[in-house]
Amino acid sequence: MKHLRITVDGKSYEVTVEKLDSDGSDPVPTVKAAPAAHVATPKAAPKAAKAAGDVGSPLAGVVKSLDVAVGTHVKAGDLVLTLEAMKMYTAMNAPTDGTVTAFHVNVGDAVDEDQPLYTLS
Repeated sequence: MKHLRITVDGKSYEVTVEKLDSDGSDPVPTVKAAPAAHVATPKAAPKAAKAAGDVGSPLAGVVKSLDVAVGTHVKAGDLVLTLEAMKMYTAMNAPTDGTVTAFHVNVGDAVDEDQPLYTLS
């Protein structure tokens, strides 16, 4: 018998496992699981820092299109790029008037919530 600790979805369990003979003559082992003492889970990686003028993603998704080019002057409400999440499209409109000076993503990139998408100055 071996005593092991298994972690599933961040929750640890202590289990006892019985080794079977190679001929399979032993019965199927019984595994008893009991919650283990609380084990600290690793923290998520910090989100990318946004610089002045960076516009972050409102949700996690995939970039479907970049609808303007770098250097384009946009007015508040103009379409800048489109995201897809759960088969729904989200238009990313410019929050203010300005010029798109850089894109931090490409079409097909997966993005996290608050990740910088483009810079508007």
